[in-house]
Amino acid sequence: MPVSQEKNKAIILFLIFSFLGFCLALVARTEKVLAYLGFFWSRNFQILLKIIFASAFCLLIFRWLTHRALPKKTLKLVYGIIFLPLLILPVFRCCFKVPYVFCRICPNKCPWGISRTFIFSAFLTLNLSGRFWCFYLCPFGTFQECQVQIAKQNFRLPFRAGFLSYPVLLLTVWMYSLTLLGSQIVAYFAAGYYEWVGTTVFVALSILTAAFVIPKFWCRCFCPVGVIAELTSRPWHYLYKGSTPSNNA
Repeated sequence: MPVSQEKNKAIILFLIFSFLGFCLALVARTEKVLAYLGFFWSRNFQILLKIIFASAFCLLIFRWLTHRALPKKTLKLVYGIIFLPLLILPVFRCCFKVPYVFCRICPNKCPWGISRTFIFSAFLTLNLSGRFWCFYLCPFGTFQECQVQIAKQNFRLPFRAGFLSYPVLLLTVWMYSLTLLGSQIVAYFAAGYYEWVGTTVFVALSILTAAFVIPKFWCRCFCPVGVIAELTSRPWHYLYKGSTPSNNA
């Protein structure tokens, strides 16, 4: 396919995701309209997510058995739209300064909170085979791939910059452990001590803007799902290749 057509498709996908993300953010901050989004933190949405994940695993098995290429663009669009509310709404509804982490003690209902018991493990399991979640289904990954294709002049980070994701992973595990242990440190992140929306939006926009010039900035330097996938995929890679790390050295 010509480069111009690929770029046009990337622009269209980028605009679709940007528009939907903006609408979700706007609705999440409008209490009168927010009531209409109750489906996203209902049991029916949980069931829908489980069906969607089951279909993703079926696609993954199909690829294993047939070695056929999957319709990557279609999967990115369909699954991206489905998972976008799951990943964006918590940012604008969370009671805590750091979204996605303190769901266990959060008084609010949100799509991530009601599905956290199975969704993170599903991400990691799908990533065991060639990072299937990251490359085919993740809305953030798709969004940043579009940014790479739109902005052809990219700044390449040094290889060691990828190690930034390891401290982020450790910090995430530490904060989640605080809720499990009932630590009083969690109170520091409670709503009311700061303007969390402004902070979160500023950080998110900064990362997304940087992704125009640094390919997959979030995925490479911050995403805890990506770094776990990298750590867990190495043994599978060597097993699949029928070799050991020392043999490949």
